Amino acid sequence: MNRPKTGQVLVWLLVLGLVVTGALAVKVQLDKRRLASAYAQVQQELAQLGQERSHLDQELTQARQTLEGQTDELTALQIRLSDAEEELSRLQQEYAKLQEGHVTLSQELAAVSQENQTLKATLSSLTELKAAIRTVKRQLWQARIQTWLVRREAQREEDEQRLAQGNRGFVVRDGVPTLGSVASGTTKLQVRVHEPQTQ
Repeated sequence: MNRPKTGQVLVWLLVLGLVVTGALAVKVQLDKRRLASAYAQVQQELAQLGQERSHLDQELTQARQTLEGQTDELTALQIRLSDAEEELSRLQQEYAKLQEGHVTLSQELAAVSQENQTLKATLSSLTELKAAIRTVKRQLWQARIQTWLVRREAQREEDEQRLAQGNRGFVVRDGVPTLGSVASGTTKLQVRVHEPQTQ
């Protein structure tokens, strides 16, 4: 058997090394292309995610602005609701007062209507009309008497006060004061008190 020659073996090994190196180079190239494709795809997905993130950030900003606007509107609505509740409470109180006044006026109206019916019935007949006139005259007369009695009592009290004060030592005789003549001693003054006469 022929022993292969060392040169052939080296050639074969070299060829084999070249084939393996070529295969590895092809594999590396394929892996490189695959990685480049994957990298490009990842970059594209990252760009899309960046766009989506930017879009979501814009939507979030708009949502925050809308929420802040709605919060301000809600606060304004709560203030208006509070004011409306206070106004409603005030109006309910006024309504209750008006109802009380209405009840009072209804009662007064009923009393006036009853009095009106009584007056109509009284004034409808001549006899009752004369009796009503007499009643009014009697009431007027009693009012005058009452006024006169009050005046007389006031005059009586005033007279009693004057009488209690006296005339302060002045004596009058025949309308002429006797103060000077009594002081000078020229005339004597005699005061006589008569007993009351029985009739």
